[in-house]
Amino acid sequence: MNKLLIAVMMMAGLTACSQEAKQETQEAAQAVASEVKNEVASAADTAASAAQEAADKAEVAASKAEEAAKPEEAAKPAESAKVDGKAVFEANCKACHSGLIPGAPAVGKKEDWAPRIKQGKDTLHKHALEGFNSMPAKGGNGSLSDDEVKAAVDYMANESGAKF
Repeated sequence: MNKLLIAVMMMAGLTACSQEAKQETQEAAQAVASEVKNEVASAADTAASAAQEAADKAEVAASKAEEAAKPEEAAKPAESAKVDGKAVFEANCKACHSGLIPGAPAVGKKEDWAPRIKQGKDTLHKHALEGFNSMPAKGGNGSLSDDEVKAAVDYMANESGAKF
């Protein structure tokens, strides 16, 4: 009977050890799961921060690109100030507007320019840009910018009595 009692006690001891081991295993598994969960949350926070930072940088870059791609009109006031109307006239307009071509108003001849100046600056610009009568658009030089043409027109008109 002693042997039976020893066997039962051993079984009880093993069962207790087994339950203890099971409990320790469950606690360890829960600790690991909690640690993994915290690491995943931390990684998610880091990824979210990185994504937000990237989105912010992309938005700034998009704004800069949009600003750079804005129509030419946004840059016209500064560009107009840089254009030398006299230089454009000398290089492109002088051949016809020096008095040698009939019908083309000669720079400095107020009587040639007076009726044109009365029409106003906008009309003179329009005629020079689009062409008028026998004058081709942009004086025949399509490579000139609108600002260059306008600066040359303003120069010629001002040399002939206008105050543009």
